[in-house]
Amino acid sequence: MANHYSHPKGFVGRSICYAISYEGVYYGHIVGGSATRFLPGRNEMLGITLKQLNNVINNVFFNVSKVKGKYPLRWFTAKIIEGFVERCSVDWQEKYGDNVVGFESLVELPRTGELYKHAGWTLVGETKGFTCKRVSRKKDEQAADSWSGKRVWDRVNLHPKLVFCYKLT
Repeated sequence: MANHYSHPKGFVGRSICYAISYEGVYYGHIVGGSATRFLPGRNEMLGITLKQLNNVINNVFFNVSKVKGKYPLRWFTAKIIEGFVERCSVDWQEKYGDNVVGFESLVELPRTGELYKHAGWTLVGETKGFTCKRVSRKKDEQAADSWSGKRVWDRVNLHPKLVFCYKLT
């Protein structure tokens, strides 16, 4: 995760992590996780309501590095996404008992999400550029209430992200 441009500190909610290897060579990791509550265009494209978010998997982390300066196949990253959709759909059903109807992924600009397009995903919207970030409470706030040690959410201004979705048939 330290090599990924977003430098995540972990994942909130459900998640399934996969190592990416090809012919015994390690290339990186990909993670399927809980769907984002509100995303422009996602519900309409997948034909779901907010009550069905457990049936959507978010590609919350994807980091692949070239080995010896190259990937082993043309459109290697798109092929990884295709394999991820197949494997994670089955594993999600087994682990959480929810029938998967689709996938979502957020791509930070200036990246274009070209690999998702090549894997058959659809660009359905763009976020407004805000997110919530977990931060530790200050000691004086902890003393003021009985929630001592809990975390709170602060609104943080970030860059807008492209929203890509893939609907299972």
